[in-house]
Amino acid sequence: MILGHPLIVYCPGCNTPHMQMNLISGNTFGGVFWSDGCSLSPMLPDIPLFTRCTSCNLIFSLKRCKQTESEDEEVFKMPVVVQPDINGLAEALTLKVHQSGQEEIYLRIRLWWALNNRSFNKGEIGHHIVDQAYRDNAIRLLNLLDVENKENLLTIAELYRNLGEFDKCSKTLSGVTEKHFENHVKQIKDACNRGLSAVVRLN
Repeated sequence: MILGHPLIVYCPGCNTPHMQMNLISGNTFGGVFWSDGCSLSPMLPDIPLFTRCTSCNLIFSLKRCKQTESEDEEVFKMPVVVQPDINGLAEALTLKVHQSGQEEIYLRIRLWWALNNRSFNKGEIGHHIVDQAYRDNAIRLLNLLDVENKENLLTIAELYRNLGEFDKCSKTLSGVTEKHFENHVKQIKDACNRGLSAVVRLN
């Protein structure tokens, strides 16, 4: 992982400065990956596109705020930019802070990930409950994803499986033919065939 000088980003509501990591490059070595696309990689952190101001609580886009690069060590005393929590992501969607379909997809995927219970043990599938909030977000996300774009098929298949719609999951997986997804598809299909809807840690 290579980092540049930290960025200072300013809340567009109250101008409070926050520190944001300036990631130049990274890698997924030593990462943990799940079937919904979520991952934890120590050398490739998930830099948020939206955050909540620590002073005025405004949720704002990090693409649409004033920011500067800083070499001053004082920047490390500033509050750090973090991904909004479940309530923050839901609030961002309700308030429609996104300005494009892709930004809405980003927020709904992060909310989906946050709502999923996931195991850190290989081969173990955690407990999964589909409540109305979960279902609403998943269905809205499915409606946003283009089924003609093959890059979306794994996400669509996993959403169907998480919702317990195993036939739709299996049918969607049949369209994923890329060799490098073979292991990913196999593990989702296995869980689907067993009637398991929770997220799987990938081997």
